[in-house]
Amino acid sequence: MRPTPFRSLVVGAVTVALLAFAASGVFASGDLSACTLVANAGITQNPVGTILEAVDATGGRAWAVGGHVVGPVSSPFIQWWDGKAWRAQHVEVPPGPIGMSSFYAVKAFSTSDVWAVGSWMGDDPLVEHWDGHRWSLVTVPSPGGTENVLTGIDGTTSTDLWLVGQRQYAGQMHGVVLHGGTQGFQIVTPPDVAVLHDVAMLGGRPLVEGWRIQSDGFAAPVIATRAGETWREEQISAEQGNNVFLTGISVGAGGAAWAVGWSDDSPDGDVPVSYQRGPDGWTAVAVPDQGGSARLVAVATDDQGTVAVGSASEGGSSHALALRAADAGWTPVPGAGSDPPDTLASVALDGAAIWTVGRAVVVGATYGVPSARVYSCG
Repeated sequence: MRPTPFRSLVVGAVTVALLAFAASGVFASGDLSACTLVANAGITQNPVGTILEAVDATGGRAWAVGGHVVGPVSSPFIQWWDGKAWRAQHVEVPPGPIGMSSFYAVKAFSTSDVWAVGSWMGDDPLVEHWDGHRWSLVTVPSPGGTENVLTGIDGTTSTDLWLVGQRQYAGQMHGVVLHGGTQGFQIVTPPDVAVLHDVAMLGGRPLVEGWRIQSDGFAAPVIATRAGETWREEQISAEQGNNVFLTGISVGAGGAAWAVGWSDDSPDGDVPVSYQRGPDGWTAVAVPDQGGSARLVAVATDDQGTVAVGSASEGGSSHALALRAADAGWTPVPGAGSDPPDTLASVALDGAAIWTVGRAVVVGATYGVPSARVYSCG
């Protein structure tokens, strides 16, 4: 997120039943193997300047959220797939200046119960709800400080929502957690981290991920689950001498859980990382060499399988990266990166359908003007 959210990163200086791996091995695949991704610009009236940050889908409908940039101003933006075409939706915003405002995450419980979260003016949390007819503002408490940005949302119902993000206070970055829903929200003390970036529900409890800055100055990955009124950190390995940033987490059918991100292998570029949760904690799962610098930033999993997305770059050009978990390991999803230069920021699964969004860069533009990019099964 912008001031600190991690899709353009700036880093500041349980009791739950353990899960078995899929019977076929670490990876399990489904009908997702039949999907070939096709790129489009979403709503075609004015994709230039629109940055799509997140997507969720249910019942054959999809919502893509982000911001629309005009000069120094970014306004919150939502478009939805009505089953036939993408359409822009009217968003209720707070009064006064807009500044740099955007949505960074979206959760669809049903076609008439959708939540979007982000940041207003780069300093205040922004939460809105779709009831099937209109989007409306939802008041949430401010954790204080500056650069309050919500980047993740999940829950069991609209009355049991968990929102995560980050804020700056006393010159340091701190994780943010809000819990509530249609009856109101409250601030929850977060784990000891610099940034929380995503959340998923595991056995009815929130599983959050992000990173902390260690005494040696490097970022180490953190995954924690809520145990009663406290957080319990789960075992996950760090890489000595490298930053490891986790930016996506997902829990699917039967409790299968995945987390993705990247290692900052300076000066050679970024290396994507992925982890799967098993009886002994989180295990690193190798990601094939993408032939240059690459990042995974989001992951989605359900009973059809698992898909992770991000971007890869080589020779000054970037292309979308989408990988599907299969028995043989991560394998490319056909069609991803077919229309570069582009990057992907979020992915959602709706049965055997894959929805993923991000941005392209207008070729030849002086300052690399962004343009909305959507991939879906063709």
